[in-house]
Amino acid sequence: MFDFFLNTKIEGLSLYELLFWFLIYGVIGWVFESTLKTIEEGHFINRGFLLGPFIPIYSCGVTLFILFLTPIERLAPLEFTLSFLPEGHQVLTFDYKYYIMFIAGGLICSALEYVVSFVMEKMFHQRWWDYTDYKFNTKGRVCISITYCWGALSIAAIHFIHPLIGQNITDHLPKKLGVIIMFVGYAWLLADTIISNIIAKKKKEQILEEKSEQEEG
Repeated sequence: MFDFFLNTKIEGLSLYELLFWFLIYGVIGWVFESTLKTIEEGHFINRGFLLGPFIPIYSCGVTLFILFLTPIERLAPLEFTLSFLPEGHQVLTFDYKYYIMFIAGGLICSALEYVVSFVMEKMFHQRWWDYTDYKFNTKGRVCISITYCWGALSIAAIHFIHPLIGQNITDHLPKKLGVIIMFVGYAWLLADTIISNIIAKKKKEQILEEKSEQEEG
């Protein structure tokens, strides 16, 4: 069992690493979102759909960044030679990889946001975020300013956050202990998802009942 998670590779990364990082960044995303909202509202706010400290969109987003944007980081910059410039200044470089990472990261998470928002609204008749008041939004599900934030996060995640946190944890934590923690984490996540779905469905029934009463009245 341990060997399966440690030796199964996806894009050169072990399944153990990817699954562990998925858990880490879901918790970090919750801390980030809940802290911002708590400061804004002046009292504690538990952000996200789940009851526990976990926001899956951050898990998915950062894990996808690691899988698909890390190879982009290794791209060599373009070099241009301009012979008419003074000697010693004729070679110019253009490090285009950051622009690609920014655009790709923004598109990846915006697509995730749109799909998740659409599906959850259809399932539960509720929204967990709404960008209607933001400029250049699409049905309140995504907007250009948040897309920019996701793009910036993609660069920060690849260059600073992941090397400092994710890689350090999986590199230094004993692998067998890490797999055990991972199993416990996913068991908790499964239980939380089931309970949160039950609560959300009850809330949906309440919303539909109130809507029906308003229409009858």
